[in-house]
Amino acid sequence: MPLVSIIIPTRNRVTLLREAVASALLQDYPRKEIIVVDDGSNDGTEEFCAGLPVQHVRLTGKGRSTARNLGVSKASGELLAFLDDDDLWPEGSLAARVRRWKENPECHHVVGRVRRFRGNPDGSLTFLDREDEAHHMVGLGAEVMLRGAFEAAGGFDESLDRDEDADLWFRMREEGMKVTMIPEICLHYRRHDGNTTSDHEEISCQHASLLRALHRKLRNTRLSPADQP
Repeated sequence: MPLVSIIIPTRNRVTLLREAVASALLQDYPRKEIIVVDDGSNDGTEEFCAGLPVQHVRLTGKGRSTARNLGVSKASGELLAFLDDDDLWPEGSLAARVRRWKENPECHHVVGRVRRFRGNPDGSLTFLDREDEAHHMVGLGAEVMLRGAFEAAGGFDESLDRDEDADLWFRMREEGMKVTMIPEICLHYRRHDGNTTSDHEEISCQHASLLRALHRKLRNTRLSPADQP
């Protein structure tokens, strides 16, 4: 079975990070490594990681794209999985994605469905969607991808402070890379005050992210001399 490198970027969210890391450690897929990329935290994140079977990598205030790229550079796995420090993986999430990839090794990334939730003070979760309402969305936490595909597409654009996931998707698509969607819910996506959008804005934000990424692609496209008027 392939080794999966799980990359979790974080900054000053050690309370949420505890839950995210726990959900990754509890995955029943055996061949995994967890890399926490600490982007300048001063809240005890390093001390928390020291007591766990995770690799702690530190940098200073470089942003999510740089943190994820650094995590990939430290990774050993054939497959990559990304988890944000405020999200959670449900039981069986990682195994479901790897299983589908093994059934379809010609695919470059496999994407599951996403279900939104809010955390409660007692540690319980309040889901904002029924299971049958969970959907596929542009986002990293519900997928696994081949490391070679990630690198061939150029990794994350470190000049972007948002929409970096949609931008990567477009570049992977342009390279002819194949995606497979699976019906399993693979990500529990946390809604909280730290999110940049409200629940009602989320779908519009997803569409806007895709349009911005496409606009950047079109803006950066140059006509060949033969195509010039």
